[in-house]
Amino acid sequence: MAMVESEQDDSGGGRRLILRPNASLDRRDARRLLCAVALVMAGIAIGFASLGLWPVLPFSGAEWLLLVYCFRLSFKASTLQEVITVTEATVLLEKGRNQPEQTYRFQRAWVALDWVKSPIPGHPSSLFLRLHGKAIEIGRFLAESERERLAHELRQILRDGK
Repeated sequence: MAMVESEQDDSGGGRRLILRPNASLDRRDARRLLCAVALVMAGIAIGFASLGLWPVLPFSGAEWLLLVYCFRLSFKASTLQEVITVTEATVLLEKGRNQPEQTYRFQRAWVALDWVKSPIPGHPSSLFLRLHGKAIEIGRFLAESERERLAHELRQILRDGK
């Protein structure tokens, strides 16, 4: 699945970029993995319990529940998306999960794209849409190479309109 999708906006004649985090594990595979881990953990815990170390059982269960909670947080984070729609007059940025939760509208003629590279080697850069001192970060969840590609593509769209 591409993390940055580019498409023509049919409604306004502009360009639309859809940004999504990488979701390499689907829910079905996650359930299988959690079941396999549960079996292994239960086997180990029952083995210790049979040796008289029964307090291992509740800790093993709590550890598995913590793992399930972490998977749920990861899946929730993977539903985040940012949609950037560029038309002749405006740049519309919508951020949210299933629907836009935050919406920002910029005048295209005045919007600036700032790509701030970190001075510390190995740290990610930041990409901002700026207008009159207001800066909104975009693509925070993207890998560095994807963020670089997004910056070049968005600059070209803002400059040329293509």
